[in-house]
Amino acid sequence: MKIHYKGFMREKIRRNPITISPEANFFEARALIHDKGIRHLPVVDKDNNLIGIVTDRDIREASPSDATLLSVQELNYLLGKLKVSSFMTPREKLITITPNTLIEEAVKLMRDHKIGCLPVVEEGKLYGIFTETDALDHLVDVFGVNQKGTRITIALEDKPGTMLGAFEIFKKHNINIISVVTPSFMVEGKRIAAIRLQTDDVKEVVKDLEKAGYDVLSIGHWPSV
Repeated sequence: MKIHYKGFMREKIRRNPITISPEANFFEARALIHDKGIRHLPVVDKDNNLIGIVTDRDIREASPSDATLLSVQELNYLLGKLKVSSFMTPREKLITITPNTLIEEAVKLMRDHKIGCLPVVEEGKLYGIFTETDALDHLVDVFGVNQKGTRITIALEDKPGTMLGAFEIFKKHNINIISVVTPSFMVEGKRIAAIRLQTDDVKEVVKDLEKAGYDVLSIGHWPSV
């Protein structure tokens, strides 16, 4: 069977997020954000076209100062008349992505622009939302820490094929690989690889790795034992 997964946002985003109309008032937006425990509230029209976003920060900034001279009744009246469209971040100022955006590209956009979410738009309509929590969930998934096992960190020569020998050792010991992560930085000219293995017993594996010339930098178990 052909696998169609390509690492796009389509597989990871939150579909059907909570939204609000631009005609809703301040109290409605604040209630949704507080009651639903969310930080980002997409603003859409009746056809689900994205026209802006309201965040918990927007709610705080739209709230009156403690130094105001207005009475509670006057404040409630004014805030009840304050439409979401007047304090949201409009569509043209938002950074958005499509369902076909690569996950790593989305995470980089969030980091580069220091933003907490990316609305996902397809043909102008809101498809979903990708938040910093989703990005962290993806990182956890990539490292495979939801699965019990052992992480072995090794240093290897930065040239093609050097990882193959380690994989052959894992195969020899009949051990499945949960994940492999190789950061861009190097240590003393060598590439670092953090490899999570589906086993708790790695003594013989470590011996064979070191015998084959790999520097074993650390061994960690998850959950910790």
